[in-house]
Amino acid sequence: MASLLTIPLELLVAVSEYLPTEDLGSLRLVCKQTEKSLYEWFSKEFFFKKQFMLTHKSLQALIDISKHASLSKKLVHIIIATNVYSEIPLRFRDDDAATRYIQGYEDQKALLGTGIDREMLTEAFERLENLTTVGIRDFNAGNRVRDGKSWSSWGATTVHRETGIELRFADRDSFGQDVGTRFTSRVFSSVLYALGKANRRPTEFEVLLRQRGLPDTAFFLPDYIRPTVEPILQNTSTLLLNVDLKPRYLHTHSNGTSVDPNAGRSLRRFLHFTPNLVHLRLNFEKHLVANNEDFLQWLAIPKPATSSINATFLDPAPVALPLLKNLELGQLSARADILFNFISKFAPTLEDLSLWRMNIPAAVALPHGHKPNFWRDFFRKLSKTPRLALTHLKVGMLQQDHMYVTFKSDDANNNSNIPVPAKKVKEYAGADVSKFWEELQEEVTVDWPATVPVDLDASDVQSEDEDEDEEMDDDEDEDEDDSDE
Repeated sequence: MASLLTIPLELLVAVSEYLPTEDLGSLRLVCKQTEKSLYEWFSKEFFFKKQFMLTHKSLQALIDISKHASLSKKLVHIIIATNVYSEIPLRFRDDDAATRYIQGYEDQKALLGTGIDREMLTEAFERLENLTTVGIRDFNAGNRVRDGKSWSSWGATTVHRETGIELRFADRDSFGQDVGTRFTSRVFSSVLYALGKANRRPTEFEVLLRQRGLPDTAFFLPDYIRPTVEPILQNTSTLLLNVDLKPRYLHTHSNGTSVDPNAGRSLRRFLHFTPNLVHLRLNFEKHLVANNEDFLQWLAIPKPATSSINATFLDPAPVALPLLKNLELGQLSARADILFNFISKFAPTLEDLSLWRMNIPAAVALPHGHKPNFWRDFFRKLSKTPRLALTHLKVGMLQQDHMYVTFKSDDANNNSNIPVPAKKVKEYAGADVSKFWEELQEEVTVDWPATVPVDLDASDVQSEDEDEDEEMDDDEDEDEDDSDE
């Protein structure tokens, strides 16, 4: 009769995949042979990629893993999440829960106020020799199969169990009065500085934020830390960012004009330190239309052959990004000509392009009854761009003047009388993208609002619009989960 020690390893692994984490631990303790057989698979699932937060216990766990002779070599992807002890009044179930929570709050406050978080991160990074990817998040990825739970920061579930309070993810104003800076910006600068101090140079840096983008001030590099951080940025080939380009300064000249008019000014300077980028993702705050357009217009400017003598601290010179192959834009509303000029600049090297949840507004007021298709015109113009030879193209969740844009489905192979719903996403991968450009132009459709009969009750119209909005929101949330991993 077959036993755990005699069945093939593939079958043993398949069985263990369905076990809860606690039962998996018991299985690994059965005997040394079972532990040895499952070790490579176990270490890959649980230690290839791990999420931590800025608390003493969580960072100490990271340090302990970095000291492990074997597991330290398995850890290649670290996420620092923005879990934070809340400052708002809370109601606890008993004295023990309140004591544990308040102690954790004071501990995190002291950790940040004294800079111990940077020291602990540095100590851990120094030993993680195979670290390739570092990320910052304000959410838990919901794609975990085991236990039916999402991946969370190490220690966060323990806090929830002991205190009854689930640690929330910080917005950019958390801890603002306590340590003189916004929490997410603090995480960003602490991670960069610790990587520099540890002389660890991962090639991929991810800032994936769902609540609010990283404020532009987070990208400012003081002269003191620049020599430490610059080698990290020079080595970065993948940079994924969610940014908030809302201006933070209100200073003006004597005539009332702004002295700091350039949106994303610190990010502009920051990109000068990342000349070896191959993959760049920029997700914006969609409502900041003018700021986002201003930043994209600057990115579209060709870098001059010689350093511009007109470049200043408040007006950085353009960047080249000569190695850029993969460009992703999302959560953006911008004129078609701005998008075209931006993409055209990088056409000679670009191979992979993604446009996600983007809106093209009308540049001028449209005549009554005129129904143009901005995306069709945009796709046609891109298809004729010289030297743009893409091998992968993805577009989805598009809008025109905040009306939904979809893609007509092919009914040729549909034998039933049931209409095929329109698609919200189109994607192509291959060597000949020319036919796909034609498909996009033929299928892209603007969902113009239906003409409302005069005798139609107004309440019925409102109800239909609300249902459509809710359906779209659900689809967007599902797609966002897929794109984050």
